[in-house]
Formats: sequence, structure tokens, C-alpha cells
Amino acid sequence: MNTSNASQERHNLSILTGQGTLSTIAWTMANPSIVLTYIAISLDLPVLLAGLLVTFSQAARLFTATFGTPVAERRIQKKRDLAITDMALAFSFIVALTAAAFGTQTIVAISFILCILIVGAASEYQAIITAGFYGNVLNSNSRNILMYSVMTLGGILASGLAWWAHRAFFHDPPFERHVVLVSIGVVCFVVASIVILLVREYTIRSEQEDHHGHQPHQRRSFIAIVETQLRDVYDKFSLLLTMEWFRSYLRIRLALLTVELSVPFYAILAALSHHESPKGLAALIISSATALIVSGPLWGAIGTKSTRLVMVLGAMMAASAGLLLIVDHFIQLASAPYIHAVALFLVTIAVRGVTTARYLYFIDIAPEKYVVTGIGVSKVAVRIVGIGLSFVLASVAHIQHVLWAILALALINGVTAILAMRAPEAPRNGETANA
Repeated sequence: MNTSNASQERHNLSILTGQGTLSTIAWTMANPSIVLTYIAISLDLPVLLAGLLVTFSQAARLFTATFGTPVAERRIQKKRDLAITDMALAFSFIVALTAAAFGTQTIVAISFILCILIVGAASEYQAIITAGFYGNVLNSNSRNILMYSVMTLGGILASGLAWWAHRAFFHDPPFERHVVLVSIGVVCFVVASIVILLVREYTIRSEQEDHHGHQPHQRRSFIAIVETQLRDVYDKFSLLLTMEWFRSYLRIRLALLTVELSVPFYAILAALSHHESPKGLAALIISSATALIVSGPLWGAIGTKSTRLVMVLGAMMAASAGLLLIVDHFIQLASAPYIHAVALFLVTIAVRGVTTARYLYFIDIAPEKYVVTGIGVSKVAVRIVGIGLSFVLASVAHIQHVLWAILALALINGVTAILAMRAPEAPRNGETANA
């Protein structure tokens, strides 16, 4: 790497650290898996709807993974897309809060579904485009520093902001306190969208993408476009399945799905138990923010040595959190929302660990030309499974009790830890991904 590129990378690392910290605060304060689920239960919406928010999110992510990947591959200025999606996230939460404050129960339900669809699509597109974006502007070591450091910085600031909001609005009605917490997240999304525009993308990469991005397009019907895209996804999936590195990644990626699905169902149980408590949602947000403070140095220290070990430990922690909730339900271990906060603390550490580790694991094992395609295609497979699994879990939670869904997730997460332990270790290097 020459002096110019080294200077540019230092600039990008500092900008992305600030932007990543703001984004981490935003996702912590307005985490849809916690916030929308909790508010839905507190507004007396059915448990089935709260659970199906996960399914709607998975569906939106599937649509984006299928049709957004080729768009992400052709984009010249990826940072602009990241800025636009951050603004879309802010807008979706504003719509949800407005409906919750002034709308009927039907309007609230519709707005929450709309919000989760936008959030799912925007966050999925960000995940797809970020893989190529970070691989372009940062080398492997810088990516590791960035991913783990923003957890700590974002966690510290989010925890402080959540505590301040909790104390400053302690005597206000519960819903108004919820609005304050989510509004902080909305502001952070907006600021993050501005900061990301300061990143400098490498010229060589942009020229290549510019060459592909200006190919002539023929007008086609929507059905023809869908058919072509589905066929393209199938062809790419078939091609990637012939490669051992992709098959290995896909196995571990599918197994880790239940770690992420744990959060909303844990939040449903917490909301059912404490939605009238003045400490409810604030306690969960502070707990998840504190988890980020721990996640940064913990997974940073472990992840620099082995991303596989991070995935193993993360799955084990998610399983332990579920078992803790089950035990507490039958033998009350503590009053107030403390046990639920502890469980969310553990599962948040787990989710942050496995999501970051699997991303770094993929970039380290994937050939450069398959990074964006591989991320997108694997997400299609994962989202299809996620839709079915989340629907089953939501139905079980509604018909029986959410504890049965939590028990199933805990058992699957235990099996996932074993599968992750058997995955091959990823090679590590300090070179830029596209060098």
C-alpha cells in the first residue's frame, strides 16, 4: 500500500469510526427487535403480531437480498446509498412513533408492519453494500479495529444517553419515555447519514464500477425483470455451491440464524412481564447498550485470534440466556425486569459477536470477486429459512406461550455452538481485500 492510500485509509478509518459509533447508538436506542416488539405489546397488540414482525422483517430482507444485490454490485458511490438508507431508517421510525401516538390500533399495526418492512429492507441493503464498501476502503486489520471499537464507543454513549433519558423523563407516562429513547436513535441515524459522505472511496474501484454501471439497458416488463433476477440468483447460488469455502460459510450462517431470532422473542417475554413498569424498556436498552461496551473489547480480543471461537461462544451465550429466562419463569430469581435485562445483556453480546464475526469470517475466506455476490446469495437462503422459522415461532408464542419458542431457540443455539466449533478457521492477513 503506497503512502497516498495509507493516508486515505487512516482518514477513512477515523470517519467510519465516528459514523459507526453513531450508527451503533441509533440501532441500540431504536432496535426494532426490542423497541417495536416492546411497544407493540405495551399497546395491547396481539402477541402473534409482535412475533410476526420478525417474519415481515425476514421477508423484506429476502426481497432486498434477491433484488438488491445486483444493484449494490453496480453502485459507484456506495457511501451515498448508505446515507440514503440511514435516512430511510430514521423516516420509518418517525412514521411508527407518529402512528403509535395518534392512530387507532389498526393504524398502529399497519404502521409497525410498514416500519419493519422499511427497516428490514434498508438494513439488509446496508449489510450487502457494506461488505464491498469496507473491503474497498479498509484493509483486514483496519476492518477488525473498526468493527469492534465502534461497539465499545457506541455502547458507552448509548448507555449514557439511555440513562439520562430514563432519569430526566422518569415521571412521564411510559409511552412518552419510549418516544424519547427512539427519538435519540432517529437523530443519530440522520447524523450518521451525513458523516458517511466524508469517506473517500478508491478511484480504481469506482472506475471499474463506472464502466459496468453505464452499460445500455433495455426496457423490460416487471415480470421479465423478476424472472431474470430469480434465474440469476439461482445460477449464482448453484455456482457458489460448487465451492467448498461457500458451502462451509453457508452451513455456519444458517446455524447462526437462531442467535439473531432470539432477541425479539426474549423482548416479547420481557414486555409481557414488565410493559407497565417505569423501568421496562429503558432497562432493556441500557442492558443492551452495556452489552456493547463489553462486546467491543471481549470479541475484539478473541476475534483478532479466531472468528470461529467468537461464533462458538456467542451461540453458547444465546442458549444460556434463553435457559435463564425459562428458569426465572418457574422460579422467580429476582423482582422487576432485572433477569430479563440480564438475559438481553447476554444475548446482545452474543448477537454482536456472531454478526460481526460471521461478516469478518466471510470477507477473510471469500475471493474478492465473490464478496458482494456471496453475501447477497447467502442472505437469500438464510432469509427463506428465517421466514419459515420465525413464522413457526410466532405461531407457537401466540397459541401456546412465548416460553416454548424461547426453549426451542435455546436448544438450537446449543447445537449451533457445536456446529460452529467444527467449522474451518479463516485465514487472516493485513492486506486490503481488493489489493
